[in-house]
Amino acid sequence: MTRRLALASAVLAACGADLAPGRPQPPAAVIDARLVDAAPLADAAPLPVEWLRGSTHVHALPSGDSKTPIPEVIAWYEANGYDFIVLTDHNRVSEVDGATAGQPAVRWPKNDGLIVLAGSELTYNSTTCDPPPPAPDGKCRLHVNALGVTARPVDKLVWADPTDPTRLGQYGRAIELARALGGLVQLNHPTWHWGTTPGLLVDLVGRGVQLVEIANKQFASWNAGAEGQLSAEALWDAALAAGATVWGVASDDAHDYVPEGTYPAGGAYVVVRAQRTPTAIVAALAAGEFYASTGVALARVEVEAGALVVEVAADEPGPHLIRYVHDGQVVAELAGRLGAYPIPRTGSLRAVVERPDGARAWVQPVRP
Repeated sequence: MTRRLALASAVLAACGADLAPGRPQPPAAVIDARLVDAAPLADAAPLPVEWLRGSTHVHALPSGDSKTPIPEVIAWYEANGYDFIVLTDHNRVSEVDGATAGQPAVRWPKNDGLIVLAGSELTYNSTTCDPPPPAPDGKCRLHVNALGVTARPVDKLVWADPTDPTRLGQYGRAIELARALGGLVQLNHPTWHWGTTPGLLVDLVGRGVQLVEIANKQFASWNAGAEGQLSAEALWDAALAAGATVWGVASDDAHDYVPEGTYPAGGAYVVVRAQRTPTAIVAALAAGEFYASTGVALARVEVEAGALVVEVAADEPGPHLIRYVHDGQVVAELAGRLGAYPIPRTGSLRAVVERPDGARAWVQPVRP
């Protein structure tokens, strides 16, 4: 991209990123010197900045609800052309190669091969919560991902307080733990059992949530909303319109790695613009230097001459519709493979690219 985002100075030094205005900086506590990759050889050429495809929500055998061992999970994503994943087993940080404490990855092949970032899905399934879910649903599901964590706790993470029924209190504990582990904070499937309102999402962003799932493959009907309930994308827009800065994620939330599986891998992911190192990938996620996708590939996303420019990849089949959204309102629809729209003087502007089969790519919001 021609305009890079402002990052914490430690990450700039580690990743070789350049400064430019446009989006708010992530909180300083989110990225610090602990997330510096091992120093490269003095004569090594700088790594190129490239598009890297990954999933920020992946489960394996240690989760308890997946039957697939971690090596087989890694093999699936490698075979299907992914560059990185975040291993987010329920309430635990799963190791792969061992002795990786202090680093954001549990596996980092220096040449080709899948980078596996350390993570955890902080999971609390309660029978009561305040405010309660709409009747007759009656379920409270509070799930938060910690991404690229540097801590390596051995035991299962116990963080929820069963005496506190409030969603905000429980989410607050999960956010605090995710940050204490050294990770980024992602709110998972926010519309599942209609547990998140715009006001709650704004509050959670204020407490440290940096990413929110707007498309979770396993929750398609919940993503879309229902009568009287916002879709995940509309929820995101409402938070953006209220002034919150939070990046939109698509994920497969994979548990099964065979076609007949109940929660199969693939089909929803993010594509970051970064050097191929764990630190650079984490920094790109924190700064919104990525797009989310359910199948559409983009060649270019940048701010140029005061406009948000989006270009579809040359090998993408079929026609496309590029939709520009300003604070939740569609302000332009352009048929074609290249679009540009001026950034308004107030609020946020984002773009969605859609093809006839329903696959989409979501471009992160920019502000003046």
